[in-house]
Amino acid sequence: MRHINYILGLLMFLPGLCQAEDYRVDSQKKFDYISTIELKPGDTILLKRGMTFTGMLAPKGSGTEGKPIRIGAYGSGKRPVIRAKGKHLAGVLLKNLSYWEVHSLEVTNTDGSDKDQGTLFGIYVLVEKKEGTYRHVYINDCYVHHVNGMVAGKRRGGIHVHMRKVKNSKFDDLRITNNRVEQIGGVGIGNSSSCGGVKLLRNDYEAENLWTRVYVAGNRVDTTGRNNIIARVSKDAIYEHNVLANSSRRDTGHSIFCFNTDGIKIQYNEAYGNVGNKKNKDGGGESDRGGFDADYNCINTFIQYNYSHDNLWFCGIMKRPTRNVVIRYNVSENDREGIYFYGFDRNKQAENVHIYNNTHYVRKGLHVEVFAEGRTPVNTTFENNIFYFEDKGEWGPKAEGINTVFRNNVYHNILPHPSDSQAIVADPKFVRAGKAGFHINLKTMDALRGYRPRAGSLCIDAAIPIQNAGGIDILKKAVDPDSADIGALEFQGINRR
Repeated sequence: MRHINYILGLLMFLPGLCQAEDYRVDSQKKFDYISTIELKPGDTILLKRGMTFTGMLAPKGSGTEGKPIRIGAYGSGKRPVIRAKGKHLAGVLLKNLSYWEVHSLEVTNTDGSDKDQGTLFGIYVLVEKKEGTYRHVYINDCYVHHVNGMVAGKRRGGIHVHMRKVKNSKFDDLRITNNRVEQIGGVGIGNSSSCGGVKLLRNDYEAENLWTRVYVAGNRVDTTGRNNIIARVSKDAIYEHNVLANSSRRDTGHSIFCFNTDGIKIQYNEAYGNVGNKKNKDGGGESDRGGFDADYNCINTFIQYNYSHDNLWFCGIMKRPTRNVVIRYNVSENDREGIYFYGFDRNKQAENVHIYNNTHYVRKGLHVEVFAEGRTPVNTTFENNIFYFEDKGEWGPKAEGINTVFRNNVYHNILPHPSDSQAIVADPKFVRAGKAGFHINLKTMDALRGYRPRAGSLCIDAAIPIQNAGGIDILKKAVDPDSADIGALEFQGINRR
């Protein structure tokens, strides 16, 4: 009888058994059925465009190399919609599976209220109690929105990939690309592992079960209860071309931060709108309210070629154990209360932080301290940066820092840092600063061209040579280390200075 029911189930989907690997879903009954069968490598689930389905899609079975299982859409019209209504763990759940690709879906998971409805996700990839290396999970071009109420929490939200209750497992080849994720309770895009991590030793470090070939790119994440994106447990991951907007509406948190990573590159992203709506008891701003954050338990972190604007500050650096942080060729425009935020201020364990060739611009009417909330920089070298204030800029009461050195920076309407024996006090003569705006093209970063120096600027050819500096500026123009300019953009013209 079970065999007969299985055959009948297949016939629900297809006119003939010759098409058994192509499941076309055009009714709620077929949607419910698809989660009851074991799928095979190369199978495809196609939801009909223009239709709305209720519940959770939780298919079974794994694909193989060259034959992933795919979930997508067919027909014409709007994306197919999955509404989990706050009653299911997720709209789409992939549990203990490899070789899956999900694309072109719209997913919601809320009862429609603003209250906390529990641990909910839009699209959730979960490994639990089953050891192994899980491979090739791609989530592309999905619209995930209105998950839970507008609540906090780091391990719930829009698109998440988690490993739980495992001791020796990891992901390889994880791609989350070109998705729109908005109105999310918790974190927009996140990952975590119960067995992966980085431990810094005195002259070395240990890493275990770090995920490989992680690529998170081209996503727009807007209005989240906590962070827009959290990047954890990875080796040489790349997070690029993401728009990070209006994060942490119900709790503090930087728009994107890394944790337990080795060699991560956070680059060519735009972050804005992380401002909060409360003040601390001491009257200061809210902690963790910047666009970017080099968090602790990390090594070889690169935050580069990004655009931060209209946050409370540009970038956080945590002072618990972290090592080899490079922050370079970024533009910070009109971040409202500070530029750099050193978290866990009583700690001093951050090592070898190098901040160079960044351009910081602050318009009139903003009262900004370079070191937000009076924090103390530690073990940091600042070189070839531009600090430009239209009004008078301030450093903050503990700006002298601990083992912190400034060299060859340009200062406009702010006194040079006391340690800078090669300070350049001058107008950098930007082409057209302060006009980059919102939603720039992150492939070209062309909207930032106004921060190039004009002919005659003292920034031109004036940078201290820095080894292994990446070789390009934020516009991808080649940089000669022996004649580089100060700031995030190279001069482009015939007459230099």
